[in-house]
Amino acid sequence: MALLDRNLIHRNVTFSDSDNALKMMAEAMVAQHFVKPSFVEAVINREHQFPTGLPTGGITVAIPHADWTNVHKGTISVATLKNPVAFKNMGDPDETLNVRLIFMLAVDEPHAEVKLLQDLMGIVQNQAALQGLLDAKDDDSLYNRLESMFRDVTVGTGKKESSK
Repeated sequence: MALLDRNLIHRNVTFSDSDNALKMMAEAMVAQHFVKPSFVEAVINREHQFPTGLPTGGITVAIPHADWTNVHKGTISVATLKNPVAFKNMGDPDETLNVRLIFMLAVDEPHAEVKLLQDLMGIVQNQAALQGLLDAKDDDSLYNRLESMFRDVTVGTGKKESSK
């Protein structure tokens, strides 16, 4: 099972606000049949109740997600933003963060989210890796960098992906 799909990687994009970003990314997941149409509203509603902006020490990220019942097949959508978008801070919802990278998660099993978030935390704490994603010169370069980062990350299969 491939975690990443080229149709869900968005490089150097512009969104008007966080809701627009979530809607556009989630709708791409629906179009590729990874998630149910209910995922779009679910991920936006969840973000309003439980913000996912994460101050990582430089390049700020958001990790939006919705309940596994809205997911057909686990995946991650990634967007590098041309201009930062305001997301509320996960740890302090009264604080607004200027997010440059969005990692939208779709997990297809209950409890798989915790494991995926743990794996993702190791990635987002690496500022050099995050900068490398923002600096990708073309879509292929961004995809290849992400593929390398996520090679051993799974979204609900319970097994590590083998390197190919």
